[in-house]
Amino acid sequence: MHSGKNILALGLLISLAFTLSACPEVVSWGAVFIEVKATDTTRCDDGIKVVVEGIQEDWGLNGPLYEEHIRDKGPNWVWVEPGQWGGIRWDVFVNAQASRNPQGKEITVKAYCMRTGGAEPGLSQRRFAIADYIVQRGKNNLLKLTIQVYDSGSDPNYTVTPPGLTIEVEE
Repeated sequence: MHSGKNILALGLLISLAFTLSACPEVVSWGAVFIEVKATDTTRCDDGIKVVVEGIQEDWGLNGPLYEEHIRDKGPNWVWVEPGQWGGIRWDVFVNAQASRNPQGKEITVKAYCMRTGGAEPGLSQRRFAIADYIVQRGKNNLLKLTIQVYDSGSDPNYTVTPPGLTIEVEE
């Protein structure tokens, strides 16, 4: 009788092990990088400002780290000079167990076409689910999310999507 209970208990443990192994693995390394290209725009004559909402410290991320040609910056935003490129990045701490459970975690990228002369900046925005950008590399999982922001329109009076700033994932 005890052997039947032991077999049942062993079966439950094996089932639990398979269930847990199907859960997302710990992210070993990687980054969230927002690349801002204010190089090909006449409409955004005061540059491009990008705000990233949703990044959490408990994800095991290190940052923000800033690229070149930054006019101004904050803990979750960057303003790139007109005619230049720059960016903001968060790296995964080594062994920080970032995104242990990435389901439901997302960020929102808001891009503003900054304009001189008191004109209202145009706003484009897009959401990204973190789980969609975790890939397996060997025995490790990599968080690889590089987002490019650039001006994709030509009408100087219209600076919202479409055809305003484009926010897309670099493949």
